Amino acid sequence: MAVFLYPIYTLCHFFLLIWGLSLYADSHQFGLILLIAITAAIAYDNLIISLGRLIGKGKVLLKLSQPRFFCHVVLTPLSVIAAFSFCFQIHLKWATQPLALVVISLVTFLLIAAEIFTYYRKFDPRIEKFQGTLRYTNAAYKMPPIPSIITTVIVGILGFILWKQFESYWLMMSSIVMFLGGAVPQKIAGPVICSGVEVILILGFCLTASQIQALL
Repeated sequence: MAVFLYPIYTLCHFFLLIWGLSLYADSHQFGLILLIAITAAIAYDNLIISLGRLIGKGKVLLKLSQPRFFCHVVLTPLSVIAAFSFCFQIHLKWATQPLALVVISLVTFLLIAAEIFTYYRKFDPRIEKFQGTLRYTNAAYKMPPIPSIITTVIVGILGFILWKQFESYWLMMSSIVMFLGGAVPQKIAGPVICSGVEVILILGFCLTASQIQALL
């Protein structure tokens, strides 16, 4: 099934990327720049997984996979700033305070540092086959993705604030879906569910941005 789902995920992310670019063209909101970068990275990730079996095992696929690893580690925590930017955009009093931006930026930096330390502390790329797909993974990375989990929780909290103070529930709901989907052990369902809920999360970001632009 994954061999059919990953091309669908790729198309979904390219659609969301185009939507994000359109939203940015209308508002020039800084957080959308980060969202566009994150979406482009996830689209690339899914594209390489979709093409893996056609490229085949070897140096070419491994070289194409390196940006997948790096972008996931560095860009994923930036979704915290993207979510915070919505709170700033609708002029929530606490979000417009300089201290809030400093704290959010510091938390994001620490999450990126933690991602780099835990993922690249020991790097052992190995080929992995799953339901017709072929991709490289870091075989040495055995621990739960704690920084990614914390990122999702913080985005969910910011989404909850948006729901309570702006009546926009999209980000909160998509974060819950992301958290639940990411909690499914890959030994049971493989990576396909986690990749699927990433589509939902980015969709939640885009719907939130669109709703804010429509009401402001």
